[in-house]
Amino acid sequence: MNEEFRQKHQSELEKPITMGVLLEYTDEFLIPKFSELMDNKLESVNGEWDKKFASQTHELKSYIDDKLADHTSEMFRRLDEKYQKEKQFRERVVALFKKNNIGSPEDIAYLEGLV
Repeated sequence: MNEEFRQKHQSELEKPITMGVLLEYTDEFLIPKFSELMDNKLESVNGEWDKKFASQTHELKSYIDDKLADHTSEMFRRLDEKYQKEKQFRERVVALFKKNNIGSPEDIAYLEGLV
């Protein structure tokens, strides 16, 4: 402390500090400043988390979209394979019916229409 301040406030500096003075100082100065400091810190941390969360959300959405597209194409490929096998089976059955003269010509024509 400089000497001028010391002389000007000598009486204040020599007063004993009581619990009441400490509580008043804490209530009026320390708690509001500490609260303000924490609010500012939380706002900056929340801003950082918002950016990170947005980035992670975008990455997760891209990952899910890619996986969904992969599984969808795989599912349609399998369905197409199954359809082709069933179609070949039906064609083979109709060919066997024709070859062995099983059923009437109308029935065979009907089955050919279903293939």
